[in-house]
Amino acid sequence: MADTSIQIDTAVLNRLIEIMRQQKVLDDLQTRAEQTKGTIDDAVYRRVADDYTARQEALTTASTPLKAEVRAEFERLRAAGEQFDQLYERASFEKQELEFRQQIGEIEAEQAAKRLAVPIGAIENCRMGIARLEAFRARFVDAFGSEEALLGMATRRIAATPGSADDARKIGARGLLHVEGDAADAADYALGATARIGRSEENDICIQSRGLSRQHAVITATAGGFTLRDLESQNGTTVNGAPVTEHALAEGDVIAVGEARLRFSMPARPRH
Repeated sequence: MADTSIQIDTAVLNRLIEIMRQQKVLDDLQTRAEQTKGTIDDAVYRRVADDYTARQEALTTASTPLKAEVRAEFERLRAAGEQFDQLYERASFEKQELEFRQQIGEIEAEQAAKRLAVPIGAIENCRMGIARLEAFRARFVDAFGSEEALLGMATRRIAATPGSADDARKIGARGLLHVEGDAADAADYALGATARIGRSEENDICIQSRGLSRQHAVITATAGGFTLRDLESQNGTTVNGAPVTEHALAEGDVIAVGEARLRFSMPARPRH
């Protein structure tokens, strides 16, 4: 029977979560300082801004080794999850086989009930273990802001085919962005932690259609999905025809950047 008592070391994770919390506080302070800098002497603003920058750099330095340790611990979590998945599949197969043998009359109901107790118990045990690991996984994701950031996933181009959603799932991508166009321009991208969009080749998604700025927009992974943000582009960004500055993307959203059209989707993942 699967072991649901797996122990995950959360001490380093807790330290990282606290650092990320402090960084978020500083981010908010820096934003407010930038928005109100015109109300004070420039030297005062510069001193405060430099202080925030220095504190951010110190937190980044402190978080770097912690992130490496947390990622190593997360790999243990993923390995345990894969083990539960394998045990679940084996138990489900055994359960189906016994039920089929009973259905065709090979074994009696009483005998089947006794034999089914083992795979049914294993399935329930696996479900408990998976639920427990999911609770741990949520805390790991919270520390990094998104699963993509935790895994260090980069946005990557994949074949624009009817099976592109399956390809995205295979590499663990939650988000898929389809760039519409003819055979030469059409492309699919499995979204990573960030996806910068624009004309410059430095972008993760480089599009040469008219009307795009060099750095036009960015899609950022979050714990719950993906957020699109316009980077103060010359011609703006729209979602489903409405201008946006920042927008939480939903299944089927059509993004317009210049003359290019991009369709967002989130390939479904199997659940037990």
